[in-house]
Amino acid sequence: MNINLYRRRRLRSTQPILTRVQIKDLGRIIGYTSFRQSVEFLMDPYNYFKLSKVKMAEIHNYLLEKGITTEKCPNSHIRQNDHSRVLISILFPGYPIIKASEQHYRDLRENRSPQAKIIDLAYDQLPTSDKYERLDELFRSDVNWFKSPSKDGCYSLGIPLKKLNRSVVVEGHASSNINVRLFLYLWTSERMAWTPTTDIELFVESKKIDCLSENDKKIYSYGFKHTDITDKSDVIQKANRRSTSTLSLTFKFNDKQPNIRHVSVCAVIEKSTDELASQLYLQTSSLYIGRAMEKSSRNIPVAQQVQQTAVKVLSQYDLNDKLQLQKTEALFLSCAQAFITEWNEHEDETKDDQDVEIFTGDEVVSMLDPISLARIQHPARCIFCTHKTSFDAVTFFKFQANSMIWNCPICSVRIRGIQDLYIDYQTKKALTEYPDEEKFLRESNDTYRILPNLSESKTAASIAEKRPLEDYQVISIDDDEADRSAKKVKSA
Repeated sequence: MNINLYRRRRLRSTQPILTRVQIKDLGRIIGYTSFRQSVEFLMDPYNYFKLSKVKMAEIHNYLLEKGITTEKCPNSHIRQNDHSRVLISILFPGYPIIKASEQHYRDLRENRSPQAKIIDLAYDQLPTSDKYERLDELFRSDVNWFKSPSKDGCYSLGIPLKKLNRSVVVEGHASSNINVRLFLYLWTSERMAWTPTTDIELFVESKKIDCLSENDKKIYSYGFKHTDITDKSDVIQKANRRSTSTLSLTFKFNDKQPNIRHVSVCAVIEKSTDELASQLYLQTSSLYIGRAMEKSSRNIPVAQQVQQTAVKVLSQYDLNDKLQLQKTEALFLSCAQAFITEWNEHEDETKDDQDVEIFTGDEVVSMLDPISLARIQHPARCIFCTHKTSFDAVTFFKFQANSMIWNCPICSVRIRGIQDLYIDYQTKKALTEYPDEEKFLRESNDTYRILPNLSESKTAASIAEKRPLEDYQVISIDDDEADRSAKKVKSA
């Protein structure tokens, strides 16, 4: 295996902001007696969804006691999954919680756990992207449309409006300004969702106009299987827990009638391009901290010092700030300045030079984004790219967030998700120090040098200084051809 790829993948390992002693203490709280079991459980974010409310409250109080967080422990009325998300956001800053949540649901369903009966619909198998963070199911109804087919292809469904209360899913999340959407799914079985086509029509309440827009049909063409019903009616937006009326939906299938057995509505957080870039800044900051914690794990005093530095930096930003681009950018710069030596340590890379297959040298990098051709503000790179040129994260998310297949705009390498991206600190630093430069020479040790301005006048002047023009011999092509023709005549 290429050692370069191995190193890049190793940098993606999750590392909580915990020392070895704290891992042992938390393991005892959970009920593990060995250190190995504690590490295996606490190092994987999805395991936190397995904890009970009592255990999570004990862990949260322990983190408060050790000064790792200042976030107050939620009361007992908070839902179990919401408290799990809070703990993951504290111990794994920037980690995409949706991946841990879906892995937990998949594990429950595959192991046929009793809890899986509550979530028997396979939401984790639905196509999605990092733009959406799926939350809880708000409504589900079993329908028998396949048993009693309609002649006109129309089928109606009533949904209590109190079930579409979006404010209930905000608890335990960063801010009330979160853009919560309502996604409707049609299921042909408990594990297979129906793929909508352009032949379907949707009518809300008594309206006789199809509510599906061109944007909805474009989303279907991308491969997604949801229909966003949030803005289809004013009554949906005003729905709350005290609503007593019922929302009427009518589906019309113009083509072949599908075998629909279940209809569900799920709450989903839709992230903007700035929020995705904020998550990327936070994720890279977490990688800096995790790498430093991993390197100092065997030296307890150093590990405690690294943890105190990390907690001090993170304590300046609450959960509300982690969705704001400017504040996460400042957090990233603070973490980079504090932990950049642990992140960019070249000593380990020189140990296995005989195993390295590809050597990279100096490279001229452009500060212009390959998509918008504007100056890069948020330099991002993929861990599998071999080039050193970056692209702008906000512009990248603007054009590719709606698609399920992401590719590097420079080399077209496949990007599986936001976990394969990171903010390039060296490029960010060069952009700040030299705001007027468009190209740099990036050396193999990741240092930047300004390219000399090699204009034609300066180039000619430098050549003239090195060698006088009198020393040059001018050869005329016409004279050369005349000499050749004369030689041919003599030889004849």
